[in-house]
Amino acid sequence: MKLNNLNFPLILLFTALLALAGCEADGSSDGSSVNGGGENVDNPKDFDGDGDGIPDNEDSCPNTINDGVDSDADGIDDACDDETSNENDIDGDGVLNGVDNCPLVANSDQLNTDRDLFGDACDIDSDGDGIDDKVKNTDGSYTDTGADNCPLIANPSQADRDNNSVGNACDTDADGDGVDDKALDAATGQFSVIDPADGGDNCPLEANSGQEDTNNDGVGDACSDDDDGDGVVTGDNCPLVFNPNQEDTDGDGTGDACDVDMDGDGVNDKTDLGFGNFGPVLLNSDNCPYVPNGADQAGIDGVGNQTDSDGDGIGDACDRVDNVAFSCGVGEQFEPMLTSSTVNGESLGVVASANETNCLLPLGLLCNVSDENNVVDEDLSNFATIQNTNLLGLSNVSLRVAATSGFAYPGQNVIGVSIAEASQLVRLGLLTNGGLKVRTLLNGQIQEESDGQVGADLDLLGVSGLLGGDEVGFLVFQTSKRFDSVEVESGGFELLSVLDEFNVHAVCASKTDVQLR
Repeated sequence: MKLNNLNFPLILLFTALLALAGCEADGSSDGSSVNGGGENVDNPKDFDGDGDGIPDNEDSCPNTINDGVDSDADGIDDACDDETSNENDIDGDGVLNGVDNCPLVANSDQLNTDRDLFGDACDIDSDGDGIDDKVKNTDGSYTDTGADNCPLIANPSQADRDNNSVGNACDTDADGDGVDDKALDAATGQFSVIDPADGGDNCPLEANSGQEDTNNDGVGDACSDDDDGDGVVTGDNCPLVFNPNQEDTDGDGTGDACDVDMDGDGVNDKTDLGFGNFGPVLLNSDNCPYVPNGADQAGIDGVGNQTDSDGDGIGDACDRVDNVAFSCGVGEQFEPMLTSSTVNGESLGVVASANETNCLLPLGLLCNVSDENNVVDEDLSNFATIQNTNLLGLSNVSLRVAATSGFAYPGQNVIGVSIAEASQLVRLGLLTNGGLKVRTLLNGQIQEESDGQVGADLDLLGVSGLLGGDEVGFLVFQTSKRFDSVEVESGGFELLSVLDEFNVHAVCASKTDVQLR
C-alpha cells in the first residue's frame, strides 16, 4: 500500500467536522441542554437537580428540596444544615433546637410571658398585648425599643397616670404620690394590689401622699368624690362612665367609654341615650370603630368610606380574614384545636368540657351537650351536639375547648367554629338575639364575647372549607385579646325556644398573629 498519495490536511479537516457534528447531536442547536429529568434547560446555569425551583448554582442544598431558608445565615440552607437540625443546639443555651422557643437566641430560661410560640428573648411583643417592645435586626438579633411601657405585663391601653413612662399595670406607684398601690413578686414577675388596710394607697390613681380619709371608709378623701367609681377624679375623661384606664383612641380628650366616635373618623359607632353613667350605647354603625375609615380617611388608610369587600360587617381597614378564602385544617394557618395539637413538639393538652349547670330543666332534660370529645378528636366528620330549650333566657348550656398546657393563642386572631344547621341559625335569628354566643377565656377569665361588643360580633360563613356541605358553616369571631379557651354557648334572651340543636364539628384558631389583610 502506498501512503504517500493520502491528503492528510483534508483528512484532518474532515475529522474536525465529524467531531463538531457529534457535539451538536448531544445537545440542541440553540445551545440548550437536557437535565437529568429529561427536561430542556435553556441555560446550563439554570439546572435544578432536585426540582425545588432553585437553580443548582444558587442552591446550597442542590440535592435536597428546600425553601431557601437559612436561619443562621451561614450559606447553608436549613434543609441540609446539621447545625439547625432539631437534634442540635445552635445558640448554645442548652436547649435543643427542636424544643427551643428561641432557637437562634440564647435563652436557657425559656421565659415566655404571653405563652405563645416565641420566648421573650425573640418575641417582638413579649406580653402579647399588641404593643411591640422589640425590633428584629437584619443579623437576627433583637433590640428593645421601649415602645411598650409594660413590656412583660399586658396593657394594650398603655395607661400611665403619673406620666413616668411606666404603665399603671406595672408601676408599683401608679399615681406617683410616694405610696405604693402594688407589690412586685420577683419570682413570678407578677404584681398584686396592696390593700389600704395593709399600707396600700387608698387612692391608687389619684395622688394623695397624706392618705387623708376623714370617714375612715378605706377610700381616701382625694377620690371619694368619684361619681363613676373608677378611681380617677382629676382629669377624668369620662367623669360619669367607669373607665380607669382612660383609653382615648382619637386623642380628643373624651374617653372611648363615653365617646360616640372613638376613632374620630366622622362615622359614629355609638349613640348616647342619656343614661348617665351607663354611657353611650353601641350601634355598630362604624365597621371599624377603632381604626379611622370614614370618608375623610380615603387615601390615608387605603380603604376609606367603610369599604367591606367580603361583606362580613368588618371594614377592610380592620379585617384580618377574607371570609371567602377562610379555611381550617391541619397544617393550615387556622387549625382545629385537637387533642393531638402540638407546639414546638409538645402537646397543647386540648380538652373539651360541657357546662349544664344553668339549664332550666334538671338532669339534662332538653338541655345538654353530648359527645363533647368529638369536637377535639382527629375525625373532623363527627361532632358534639348542643341542645337547649330556653324560656326568657333562663336556660344556658355551653361547650368549651381549652388548651391546658399553658400555651395562649395570640390576641390578633380569628376563631372559626365549624357548626351545622347554619340555615337554622339565620332563620331563628340566634346570631342577633344572643341565642348563640362565642367567647374567649384566659386562665378561666372571660376576655371577649360575641354579645354586641364592638369588633367582637359573630359572622356566619357559607360552606365550610373544613368539611363541605350546604348545612355546615363557620361562625367567625375576630379577637384582640389572648386566650387559651373558646366557649360556645346556647342561651340568651328568648321568649321561648323548643329544643334548639346544633352540631359543632371543630373549633379553629391560628397559633400566630393574624395580620390585617
